[in-house]
Amino acid sequence: MAPFVYINGVPFAMYSVMAIFGIIFVVILGLCKRKAFSLRKRDVLRIVAWALFGALVGARLFSVIGKMIQHSGEPGFWTVERWTQILLNSGLVFYGGLIGAVGAAMLRAKIGHIDLKSVFNFAAYTVFAFLPFGRAGCYCAGCCYGIELAGGTNFPVQLVEAGYCFLMLLVFLIMRPERRWPGVPLFPVTIIIYSVGRFILEFLRGDANRGHLWVFSTSQWIAFALIALAVVWLIKNKNTQNREDLSCESNH
Repeated sequence: MAPFVYINGVPFAMYSVMAIFGIIFVVILGLCKRKAFSLRKRDVLRIVAWALFGALVGARLFSVIGKMIQHSGEPGFWTVERWTQILLNSGLVFYGGLIGAVGAAMLRAKIGHIDLKSVFNFAAYTVFAFLPFGRAGCYCAGCCYGIELAGGTNFPVQLVEAGYCFLMLLVFLIMRPERRWPGVPLFPVTIIIYSVGRFILEFLRGDANRGHLWVFSTSQWIAFALIALAVVWLIKNKNTQNREDLSCESNH
């Protein structure tokens, strides 16, 4: 692990450095595939900028909510001093960042009159493009670590998740599902693939304050909810297509 990298003696947090690399990679990917997504260059740049802001707000908000759920019953929790510490020191929660990024991207699409399907197809790639860098940053920072192994080391669950996401990105780039299955919305497919992997990897997480309800962690319950929503999304899309096909047949 290397929490900081030093440039001319100035320390830079490796998590932030890796996140910047991830954002740059997302922009490059979006610009290279913008025609497949039916997006203009300026659309890609604006969507990424808005999604980044939404991700930061959502990730921090979910972290604060998590602390409220875990510690709200403790004495002194609702004091100004405690809340100042919470707001300044809360970390970032991926699922919160994902929801915030999607919400901000949708708002940008509405304002800019951009086709939502194009935005969601771009977002499907973006999740797998950014996370390898984000989780590598977690590994460098020493957060989100895995269960303790023999010898006192921790299972590198961050790097496993990074590798899983990078592999899924390669599969998408090779198969080009936006062309192979143009009628299938890609974003819910990405959500299902990621959430299943995340649900399994949660059993290998060893960091404290995971938040548990019964036998599952908070992230696993969120994964359940997102999978359910994604499945409903796909079913509704399929039903809509079937109705459109029947309408076309009747017109002919």
